[in-house]
Amino acid sequence: MDNLKFRRQFLFTPVECKRLETWQIEKNDKYFIYVHPDCQFEKSSGFYDLYLIGYILNPHAPGETSKQILDDLSNLKDINDFPKKLYSLTGRFVLIIKTEDDFIFFNDACGLRTVYYTKDEDNFYAASQPLLINEVIPLKKTKVHEEYFNSEYVATVREHYLPSGATLYENIFHLVPNHYVKISEFEQKRYYPFQELKRRDYSEGVIEFSTLLKKIISAANNNMDLAFSLTAGWDSRIILSSCKDIVPNITFYTLKYRNMNDKHMDIRIPMSLSKSLNLNFNILDCQKSITPEFAGIYRGNTDMAHINDWGRIAFGMSKIYPQEKVAVKGSCSEIGRCACYPDGKHKANLTENDFLQMENGWEELDFIREEIRKWRESIKGNSFNYLLLDLFYWEHRMGGWQAQSQLEWDIVQEVFTPFNSRELFDIMLSIDPLKRKCEKPSLYIDTMKYLWSEVLNEPVNPYTFKRKVRIFVYDIMSYTGLLKIHQAAKKRRMKQSEKLFVTGN
Repeated sequence: MDNLKFRRQFLFTPVECKRLETWQIEKNDKYFIYVHPDCQFEKSSGFYDLYLIGYILNPHAPGETSKQILDDLSNLKDINDFPKKLYSLTGRFVLIIKTEDDFIFFNDACGLRTVYYTKDEDNFYAASQPLLINEVIPLKKTKVHEEYFNSEYVATVREHYLPSGATLYENIFHLVPNHYVKISEFEQKRYYPFQELKRRDYSEGVIEFSTLLKKIISAANNNMDLAFSLTAGWDSRIILSSCKDIVPNITFYTLKYRNMNDKHMDIRIPMSLSKSLNLNFNILDCQKSITPEFAGIYRGNTDMAHINDWGRIAFGMSKIYPQEKVAVKGSCSEIGRCACYPDGKHKANLTENDFLQMENGWEELDFIREEIRKWRESIKGNSFNYLLLDLFYWEHRMGGWQAQSQLEWDIVQEVFTPFNSRELFDIMLSIDPLKRKCEKPSLYIDTMKYLWSEVLNEPVNPYTFKRKVRIFVYDIMSYTGLLKIHQAAKKRRMKQSEKLFVTGN
């Protein structure tokens, strides 16, 4: 159990931490870098000293290891060259660059290897999450800490999360995806997007997308022992289609958790699909009662621990998930699948409330409203033709919710997310949104037909009875005009909320 404490996390500190003396440790200048024994850690000395926490992959050279990629990066002579070199790389990592008189922190495209940081008496501290920083300097909760955890949002949303950049501690900051931070400046700077996004021809886009996705999977297969999480959804199905040539090398599984039974589509469909495609497939039953000992460690590994949901599932996984395997997840694919505008029609002019409505309950929390306002201001006029709702979902939903999920589950597994690639996102986002809308995206269907058409022999995300009822009610409300009345009333409430926030009354 001792090995599970802060598993796969890191700490960057000018102060020695005796509690972590069994971890991997490097010292550069006055700073110590502590990395948990179960997290990959590489270093390279070239023009700069580089430290890699986690792993990095190059789909255009799939045989290269993380160390080889790091060696190549260490020979760059201009810090401004790093964003373009990182553009095509994928993985889950924190990259620390030591220049002559500074340290600079980058991480992967969606920030899935998280970085939280602070300054105290001119010393810089960084870690995977705030409680690890608290091991070397005391942290103070902000007034919104209690407000957040006592909110209706946390009470009603099982997988609640904070937008990227927000924390619940004084002077603690979270590194937002597509930004870096220098310890000398202590200010996040955006480095992506850095070029105009241009619309692609659809047919060419399908081929480019399919080819790159397959290369990414190949690079992972060459460097890791993979276990692929299979569901009934679009995201896992399209990744499966890119695995045709390496199926014998991969273990496939589906998690059985919460109230799922054998009739659940995420159990039934993967089972049927695995039989027809002859996959090495297992159901991992995570419906187990969590022990107090495991719960205590899980709570202590991050201040945002979702102990009554993700924690329970993680405990079940701790008993049966093969620890030598890296879990392949379809997360982040939704960035290119119009997650915030499912019909593929993006509004021309967006307000703060449009963003806040993406997460039911955020509009009631003023500090979250302020974070979203600051993010909008920072990207205004600097979006390089990217649709703002795509960037919002990328940087806040994936950089917040998904990153927190993977951080918590570091206690039981390392994760590989094939879609965690700026180059892949660029291909997707340059395609007409109507071709990649949330339900039955043409881009996904045509890619699967191109890569491995048999994966479509089973339905993808078939509608449940509840879903059919909701659609029926929506259609009735649209036909009778009730939907417009409902939306207008909601808009009035949102405007009133925004007015109260601005005036402070």
